Amino acid sequence: MFKSLIEKNERRSQLSIMAQYLNTCFMISTVDDEYLISIEKGNVTNVEEGPFVMPSYIFKLTASKNEWLKFLQSTPQPGSHDIIAMLRRKVLKFEGDLHPLMSHLLYFKLLLASLRPTESNREN
Repeated sequence: MFKSLIEKNERRSQLSIMAQYLNTCFMISTVDDEYLISIEKGNVTNVEEGPFVMPSYIFKLTASKNEWLKFLQSTPQPGSHDIIAMLRRKVLKFEGDLHPLMSHLLYFKLLLASLRPTESNREN
């Protein structure tokens, strides 16, 4: 589900400029599955799929697999379109040191939204 964050594409390379000083490691959890994502200089350098015994991360985003699937639709429903909207609906949980997330919030929103299918992807 989140493994494709490591793949290079034009949208993500433009995003790296926004977070050129960001170096962090965070986790995305679907409750059943966990993904450890490393970012260096605004680029996703590694995505590891769990399970993990004692993972080291700065912050963690946890939502059910169903909620992540709603978020990843090409045109998500209101309330599932944004991580802050999901947080307000209490279907997404933030844990850990939120400073890197909140100081680069637009970057993380756009990074996760880059996983959504685009018009050109659906036509192929």
